[in-house]
Amino acid sequence: MVKHSRKTGGIFERPNGSGVWWIRWTCHYGHDHREKIGPKGLAKAEYQRRKVAVRTEDYCLTRAEAARRESRPTLFADAASRYLAWAKQEYVRSYTFREKALKHLIAAFGSKALEEISASGVEQYQISRRDAGAAPDTVNRERAVFSHLFKKAVSWKLVKDNPVIGTGKLEEPEGRPRPLTLDEEARLFMVLPDHYKPVVTVALHTGLRLGELRAQRSADVDLLAGNLTVTSPKSRKPESLPLNQTARGVLAELERTDPLVFPKLPKKLSDLFIRYVRKAGLNDVTFHCLRDTFISRLAPHVTTPTLMTLARHRDYRTTRRYVRVDGAHLRAAVECLIPGATGTPTGTGDPVRSQVADLLG
Repeated sequence: MVKHSRKTGGIFERPNGSGVWWIRWTCHYGHDHREKIGPKGLAKAEYQRRKVAVRTEDYCLTRAEAARRESRPTLFADAASRYLAWAKQEYVRSYTFREKALKHLIAAFGSKALEEISASGVEQYQISRRDAGAAPDTVNRERAVFSHLFKKAVSWKLVKDNPVIGTGKLEEPEGRPRPLTLDEEARLFMVLPDHYKPVVTVALHTGLRLGELRAQRSADVDLLAGNLTVTSPKSRKPESLPLNQTARGVLAELERTDPLVFPKLPKKLSDLFIRYVRKAGLNDVTFHCLRDTFISRLAPHVTTPTLMTLARHRDYRTTRRYVRVDGAHLRAAVECLIPGATGTPTGTGDPVRSQVADLLG
């Protein structure tokens, strides 16, 4: 039971007999405020001060605390924590990547206020990461997370500007696809456990990324029509793929007891995959190389626009890395100009003619 003072209204002892006194007062906004003060004499004095402040300054404890929070600078570490909590709900597929990138950023900027981080600081971070041995593409992806965090911080009114905007990316060497040869594929399947073979096979025959395979729902697979709608595409735009007989056969044999096509994929499948790659005696092969294999094996047989569509690339420059035209292709192409030339491929679907036509615009 709360014991109120009979002589001085607005103060009370809690708990009874503890010697700890509180004050209770109401501001002009109708808020009922309670504050723990301490000794009774101090509580009486503080209660009187609050009454005067309410009358002369329109004082409100709730508003005063909110203003104090707003005036306190937000540390990068706190903003990063809020950003990760948000990303865990909105960007489930890329959450682990964002978390990993922020570990390095928090180590460098965690104790700094958001307002203290400048464009020169961002550039210095990129240089230091590169000098420490981080690959340029890794640093650029960290920069992308850095910029997105600040974009959200601006929308949350934690900071006014994004210091990453206007800074340059590190120059990246042009990456080359690393497709598997048929022999390498056979060696890999010899060491793969049976429960991983379906997901690897589907990756090889659809080009789906690991994150897309994790999120793929059974409801988005139409085996009768032979089509697959990508449940969670990287582009965040509607995407669909035709399924060949191999992919359809594997998907048809899977159990349909879970909404997801592959519900039991381990979180660190990328790392596990590399273990099996090494066991097979392969070099420089990651799970993404399965997608490289899908695109590279299609390239000689389809036109470049078709390849771009099946690979679900948004930029032609990405697709162009998979298109290889050597001297023999060029020689065969110019021979197509001779009317009635024997042995010359004809027809608009010829891959050589189509690839050269694409390259010539």
